[in-house]
Amino acid sequence: MKKIFALTFFLLTVVTWGQDTIYFDYDWNKVSSFKYTTYYEIAQYDKADTNRATERIYFKLGQIKTEKSYSDYKDKKVDGKLKEWYETGQLRRDIDFKSGKLNGQFLTYWDNGKPKRIDRYENNKLIEGKCFNFDGVATTYYDYVKKPEFPGGMNELMEHLGKELKYPNKARKEEIEGRVLVGFIVNKDGNISDIKIIQSLNKQLDEEAIRVVKKMPKWKPGMQDGEAVRTAFNLPIEYLLN
Repeated sequence: MKKIFALTFFLLTVVTWGQDTIYFDYDWNKVSSFKYTTYYEIAQYDKADTNRATERIYFKLGQIKTEKSYSDYKDKKVDGKLKEWYETGQLRRDIDFKSGKLNGQFLTYWDNGKPKRIDRYENNKLIEGKCFNFDGVATTYYDYVKKPEFPGGMNELMEHLGKELKYPNKARKEEIEGRVLVGFIVNKDGNISDIKIIQSLNKQLDEEAIRVVKKMPKWKPGMQDGEAVRTAFNLPIEYLLN
């Protein structure tokens, strides 16, 4: 009982200190209260300069997940250290920023504490880097971020759209041309979800764009530090009359 009380007090103390608190579910969607949260974010502003702030994200039980400082919080310009921890408390990432750009070390770690990546950046440009396996042995280097990809690449995606996309008769008769921008999530298993229209053109053309996206096969998921991650993707679909 004492441990539970101590943890509850810690959570209340952390939340009270925060100037801005935002709650998120497991998929990082904002939720209305702590009751539904998986993570929560607290931003503390610099009293001398309200543009500057330190942002901390916590797991629901109070363990810190990330900490980063901003020279301009409104524009999300990171300046200084960005650190991230596993839920166990083991350090996961240790990254240097200067005025919103990668500048210095970019270190990541496995959950056993062994180094996973040692990169060095200057002004957002990768200068050198090494990757390591779970046992800390050097392995083939791979990019930290890899975007999701349609199977076969962009050419196959264009071919798929060309085959599947049908010009609605009403829109054709009215000679409506232009672009529909469709947003969706590529999940860790490559399946597509959360399909929505970001830039609308016409009801029939919007609906056709969504229909075609729903018919797409599994994608290769986006990767972060060698691990599959849920990734937002925006796909422009052009309607042009011959």
